[in-house]
Amino acid sequence: MDNYILAEINEFSQRENGYLALFCVRLGNFCVKADPQAMLPATIRLESAEYNFEDVAEATRPNDYTFDVTPKNENSLKAIIQGVAEVHPEFKVSVKIKEYDGGIKERHIIYTMPEVNKERRDLLNDTCKTFHKECVAKLEWAYDKRLADTAQLLTRIPIQDADNARKVFEKTYNDAKENAEKLLNAKLQEIEEGYQRYLAGKDNTWENSYKDDTEVDVSSLI
Repeated sequence: MDNYILAEINEFSQRENGYLALFCVRLGNFCVKADPQAMLPATIRLESAEYNFEDVAEATRPNDYTFDVTPKNENSLKAIIQGVAEVHPEFKVSVKIKEYDGGIKERHIIYTMPEVNKERRDLLNDTCKTFHKECVAKLEWAYDKRLADTAQLLTRIPIQDADNARKVFEKTYNDAKENAEKLLNAKLQEIEEGYQRYLAGKDNTWENSYKDDTEVDVSSLI
């Protein structure tokens, strides 16, 4: 197949995957469970400089609904709380102290995912479906544009090569749409599971041995 066509196919595949990746990130930011990628958009401001979340903190997931965040430097604790609150004001946050042998104490920021009541379920479902429609529209636009941009070129190469190229473009587009549908359905199922958990009276509180830190007033930081 013509090298130019191969380059067009590769570029088209990258573009479709880019739209899928954006859709995936947008879904990940609607946290029913504690999705690790939810922290990626957070910008932490320290001494007039900006840092990514992973530069200044480490996060673990003691259960599906909780982040246990340890600042790499305790002096950045307040900045971390503020930075995460800018992108996830819905997270429930508290500061706790973990004590080790020898009297060593370590501050942890505990983020708990909000419960999925009916109002939140409906909002999440509607928003996810809207983002899905936007993603599919972009996939379709990129597909139509690629066919239009390569139309003349495809008439100048062997018929079999041209047909194969069109089939590859179509398959790439259809696969992308199918993957977008899978991402949406997985998120809608996660939302429904959260709602059923709420109806069953289960909360997202994480039982732990940490002590509440009374020196940090979280409400003044968010």
